[in-house]
Amino acid sequence: MPYPVIYGATGYVGRLVARLAVERGLRPTLAGRHAGRLAALDLDAPRCVAELDDPAVLDRLLADADVLLNAAGPFGRTQRPLLDACVRTRTHYLDLSGEVDEFLTVRRRQGELERAGIMAMPGVGFGVAPSDAMAVHLAGRLPSARRLELSFVTSGQVSRGTLGTLLDGLATPGRQRVGGRLVPARAAAERRKITYGGVTTLVVTNPWRADVVSAGQSTDVPDVATFFAVPAPVRLAMGVAPAAARLVPAGPARRLRAALLRRVPEGPSPAQLDAGSSLVHGVAVDDAGTVAESVLLGPDPYRYSAHTAVELLARTAAGDAVPGYRTPAEVHGPAVALTTPGTALRDLR
Repeated sequence: MPYPVIYGATGYVGRLVARLAVERGLRPTLAGRHAGRLAALDLDAPRCVAELDDPAVLDRLLADADVLLNAAGPFGRTQRPLLDACVRTRTHYLDLSGEVDEFLTVRRRQGELERAGIMAMPGVGFGVAPSDAMAVHLAGRLPSARRLELSFVTSGQVSRGTLGTLLDGLATPGRQRVGGRLVPARAAAERRKITYGGVTTLVVTNPWRADVVSAGQSTDVPDVATFFAVPAPVRLAMGVAPAAARLVPAGPARRLRAALLRRVPEGPSPAQLDAGSSLVHGVAVDDAGTVAESVLLGPDPYRYSAHTAVELLARTAAGDAVPGYRTPAEVHGPAVALTTPGTALRDLR
């Protein structure tokens, strides 16, 4: 019988994933760093306390596992020790990350992963899965595409973890894919207007999205740019953050960040999840100026993350895996994004 492990099952998204996995009958082992929080989970599933700095404990956790899903952020800290353990125990690895550096870290280990005979697939949540599906769908519609533009519009309450990741990233340089290479890019450097259903939305450059790595892997399109819709105050903050990081000492900056995050709820309430929505807009263009444009509509991003993560966990546990660094739509095709209830893919031109 397949034996999946969910690490970080006590976090906001981790709880959503764990509950859905149990409801689907996957019989996961729920793991994390805090015994009390694991014990408090109202789920019929075995639990295991495992510290990330204890390789022997991680190896015992994964000794009989088919696949590990890492739902514990920040992934810059959790990804390496868990992926190391997966390599040692020959366990497939999935995670919910969505930042460029986290994907590059996995991609650099391609040879090691192939020798171990395991698949490592970051971005199995909203962070990449639906946009990767959009990229592969557009590349299929326009095989001659030379440029992809992927934009994200979401509504609903942001979680404390998501806001923390955004604040951490504001002062860091980002990247876009140009000519098959990753080049530096500034947040909000470019603007676009996308229209769907009679509504026009302003989107700006999001240089931290891992799609510039994943879409390159999935489609081999040489130019990939990512955009997202944010309120005007956030756009302003994105513009001044690099200068502010040089002027404001690290200590006060950390205290300000902590104070802001304390005011934010851990995550959306069930009612807010029901009210939230997501839209992934994609455009592919070739050298002749031919354009393919599509939209992928879906539920709240956190609900989307839980469903796609559990779907990919189930498929991987059942043996549907290709050794090496892989992306969701590269292995499972663009239809994997439509397995989440409430999704629809529409071609505009």
